[in-house]
Amino acid sequence: TTLAASSSSATTALERAIARTLDAFIRRSARGGSDAMSSSGQSKSLGGFKGVFLGKSRSVVRLTGKDGKKLLQGLLTNDVDLLLEDDDNNTNTMYAAMLTPKGRIVTDVFLTRGRSYDGGRRNNDEILIDSCQRAKETLLTQIVRRKLRSDVSVEDASEELSVRVMPPSFDTDYADSGGRGNVLLPADPRWFGLGRRGIVFDATKKTEEDAELDEKVYANWRHANGVPEGSLELGERFPAESRLTHLHAVSFTKGCYVGQEPTARAEFQGEVRKGVVPVVFDENKEVKINGIVISKKDGKEIGKVVASRGGGVGLALVRFAKVENVSEGVSIETVDESGDGGEKEEKAFTECEFGTPNWWSHHWNSRD
Repeated sequence: TTLAASSSSATTALERAIARTLDAFIRRSARGGSDAMSSSGQSKSLGGFKGVFLGKSRSVVRLTGKDGKKLLQGLLTNDVDLLLEDDDNNTNTMYAAMLTPKGRIVTDVFLTRGRSYDGGRRNNDEILIDSCQRAKETLLTQIVRRKLRSDVSVEDASEELSVRVMPPSFDTDYADSGGRGNVLLPADPRWFGLGRRGIVFDATKKTEEDAELDEKVYANWRHANGVPEGSLELGERFPAESRLTHLHAVSFTKGCYVGQEPTARAEFQGEVRKGVVPVVFDENKEVKINGIVISKKDGKEIGKVVASRGGGVGLALVRFAKVENVSEGVSIETVDESGDGGEKEEKAFTECEFGTPNWWSHHWNSRD
């Protein structure tokens, strides 16, 4: 199945944005840039495929000890007991979130079984956490507060380990510089169409410019697919509003965890009235974060900009009922380019479109 339409066959603005950002993701991930790619976007030589580094936005936390799984089970939204202990290929990962007692998002995390070995045997008491950089200290603090006398140790392993992502449909090994040879990155646990994602031993150091470009390319790809990531993009919202319930981050069959009651109540009460959606606009425009999205018909606000790294794509938090009733299009607030900064200056807008990514099997306000 094709995961994204090619630029030539794409018919909607969102399809064209998905194709464009996927192409940039593939080219950025290939060692040697576009020279390693064919005109169709397929890799000519998988041996040179390296992936994209997320060292600026993500950190790696190492949790060790026989009580680590139990501690995380009471802290995170997903069922940590489902992490496989006998997965020698390191292909089992899990997406989850940490919430406030009132059920609002603190941050998201990716969990994977550790890859350290003791006497030639895999250490099943080690869990690696791919955490949002901005919320790392909050995560560490919560773990330390809860461990008490439990057999749990926690440390920041970001200097030793790093997060790597690869585009979809590239079943290629990552050359791990930690001495364990080639490692197949697992599929992204949120949705396989996002590509592959994993934690690897890697001493590679990138320049600030290269690291920033990696982050931008991957963020644009996520935004085109309507997927928020990290505490800033997820915001202090309920999981359903940031699509976490559809991205396999929440278990409704596990035991108690922080924020479970409001999360379960919201799930079983009915429809979600607002949520994060992908938004596509002029590539030459820069939209304003927290700027408004308005109806072109009456100028009324229907949402706010959540995230954008340029490239004509971003995320917006909108009220679904208002989106469905828009018949003459919508506009999104842009950054003031005049430089005047006057207090009475009128806001600038550019036309934009919303869309439905491939992984949404439901309508704007559906729960399915």
